Amino acid sequence: MLIKIYNNKIFRFLIAGGVAFLINLFLIYWFIDDLGFNTPFLKNVANVISIEISLIASFFIYRIWVWTGGDWTIRDVILIQLPLYHLSAGLAVLLRVFLIFPFLNWLGISPGVNTMIGVLLGASINYVASDSLIFKPKNKTNET
Repeated sequence: MLIKIYNNKIFRFLIAGGVAFLINLFLIYWFIDDLGFNTPFLKNVANVISIEISLIASFFIYRIWVWTGGDWTIRDVILIQLPLYHLSAGLAVLLRVFLIFPFLNWLGISPGVNTMIGVLLGASINYVASDSLIFKPKNKTNET
């Protein structure tokens, strides 16, 4: 039973997302508390750097642990998959900021519940994009 859960792609996706979140959280505190990024501007710089590093880490965690097949050429990973992953994550964030949060706020949903719904919808968008577009192996045709 536990092996079946562990082998489930959605379960691995959620665990990997949790690891990426922890990386982001660790980095933001490290930049601000330990490296002295303590002005409003530097805190935002720390936020951007933390997000980018956690995005790259999550990309490779997903690539290695969740979507294990496909092409591993430098061209495919760096020039195609990683930019598509950034676009997918960016789209999810934009939808949360400009559509989901304002709409749920207009409905009177509390900010905490609103954020949870936004995170779940954003994760769903990322999962579908990752599964169907970003990490999907190319169709190989047999040429004779």
